[in-house]
Amino acid sequence: MGFFRKQQKSDGDEAARTVGLVIEAPAPPEGGPGLGPGTHAHVRVQADLGTGRRVHETRIRLSEEHWLVLGMDVEVTFDPGRPDRFEIDWDRVPSMAARAVANDPALADPVAARRKVAHAMGLSRADTGSARTERVEHALQRAGEQTGPAGKLRAVVLIATIRGRRRIVGDDPQGGGPTHDQITYQRPSAAVLAVNVPGRAPYAVYAPKFKCEVDLLEPLWMPLPALVSAADPGDVEILWDEVPSHQAQLADRISASHATQHARASQADEMRAQIDAGLAPQMRQLAADNAKRALQYVQDPKMRKMLIDQYRAAGIDVGED
Repeated sequence: MGFFRKQQKSDGDEAARTVGLVIEAPAPPEGGPGLGPGTHAHVRVQADLGTGRRVHETRIRLSEEHWLVLGMDVEVTFDPGRPDRFEIDWDRVPSMAARAVANDPALADPVAARRKVAHAMGLSRADTGSARTERVEHALQRAGEQTGPAGKLRAVVLIATIRGRRRIVGDDPQGGGPTHDQITYQRPSAAVLAVNVPGRAPYAVYAPKFKCEVDLLEPLWMPLPALVSAADPGDVEILWDEVPSHQAQLADRISASHATQHARASQADEMRAQIDAGLAPQMRQLAADNAKRALQYVQDPKMRKMLIDQYRAAGIDVGED
């Protein structure tokens, strides 16, 4: 267990425990070198480790059966004398398969889990945007308007977490060329699916050998059309033929980005108009006061009348007939 191997501090006192909110954590990929003690990943957790609730980051050892997901509450162990470090006692964390069976909220409803994280980080909808959530909402609306074949229900599936499979990309290592690891989701790997049947509570399904038949631009945000067996909720079939191609997903992303920019520009224009409208009466009064002061020094009747006419033409009322 690393620096808390015996769950004790250096002076013999027991280490402290608390519950933290997972802000960022990768899933351990399958394939390639085994996940031994040397395989670690960066994890960010919001918790109070004795210095107030804030986000802490550390490197943890990855586990084949146990890993974390965004928005999950997890028990962490720390040394009160060194609150900059924490560890996760995997013995106290159920396996991913068990958590899916238990319908862990972070797995059954990943959208709500991500919203929970954004709220904890002090981010508003304006900060995070709404295009992704709206995409899911529209998919659910379409599913509710469609009818599945006999014994099947239309549904929308979100990938709550997926390990992916590691592969080597580049020249043949034996040839001495450069190579690097890449994670692909188009080969079988463990995943948890969040299943949404319109009119029913969402639930999680553990899929030990799940693969994406279409290259997904955002695997953890893409709403996937699906059919669910009316007799067996765990029998889920993704309708890959209805999933937009990678190029279509990219075009949708660009369109959504332009729409967001346009909306922000419209909001800025509206705000400026409101500010101008609020200042206009004050500016008109200021101009009228200045005009009246200027007229005090004009004694020639013709010149005075000409100036008054000019002020009135400009919409400035000097209060004279």
